[in-house]
Amino acid sequence: MSLNRLRDLFQAGKGAIGTFVSMGNESLVECLGYTGLDFVIIDTEHGPFDTETMMNLIRAAERVGLVPVVRIANVDHKEIQRAADCGAQGLIVPCLRDVADFQKTVALAKYAPVGQRGFIKGRGTGFGQLPWAATDTLEAYYANSNDRLMVIPQCETKEALEHIEDIAVMEGIDGIFIGPFDLSTSMGLPGQFTHPDFLAAKARIFQACQQVKKPCYIFTTKAEEAAACLDDGYAGVAHELDFDILIEAYRHVVTDIRSFQGKKILTKNELPVILSLQSNREGE
Repeated sequence: MSLNRLRDLFQAGKGAIGTFVSMGNESLVECLGYTGLDFVIIDTEHGPFDTETMMNLIRAAERVGLVPVVRIANVDHKEIQRAADCGAQGLIVPCLRDVADFQKTVALAKYAPVGQRGFIKGRGTGFGQLPWAATDTLEAYYANSNDRLMVIPQCETKEALEHIEDIAVMEGIDGIFIGPFDLSTSMGLPGQFTHPDFLAAKARIFQACQQVKKPCYIFTTKAEEAAACLDDGYAGVAHELDFDILIEAYRHVVTDIRSFQGKKILTKNELPVILSLQSNREGE
């Protein structure tokens, strides 16, 4: 057993299911914890979050047993340090291009000897009181922290794709996340997810992870697509965004209500009464 449930699911061969959280609402995150999801990606790249809001969303995920993953905006000391210190158990890192970008990510996110992350025992460690953080030596704390925080950079540029084998094998890279929309756009094939070149690129990334026994995650928008990815051996899917699912769910509710308008639908309690009245009339 590791200190990260996503690692454990991968090692057990169980595909993880998550979603992106962009709305910044703690109650929403808590509700997601009652759906069967395994993780949430708190999206600070596109979401309107400050550090404190992100921290509270992490807290909400922890309360309901979701693995809190944070997508940061870029490879920056503050971006990485604040997410790690606040308790992120995974870092999704976008917009990386050359090998140096990935090396810098590891250096900022991992403690020595793997990286050069700055020391603190902050909120994510229970302020140093959680058992895995209350170690006798600094070396043990560093090792536990590196195990708990998964660094999962995105492969979403053609430059990263060209070096994916070298990137996947790097120490401190704990997995790769495929961003289909930006990757296809970077390849000059925006949204052409069935194009042979895009399918080959996706297969190349997946194979690079397989070769070094590291998890590969992907963003999906259709349930059948997500299921197929899990069946194919992807470690997990980040399915849709919270606001897309919310809009679609309520759209279905409204459509159903409108479809029933003008139609009297008998409940289980009403039906015996109606049948009784009809029987009485027939006997008169």
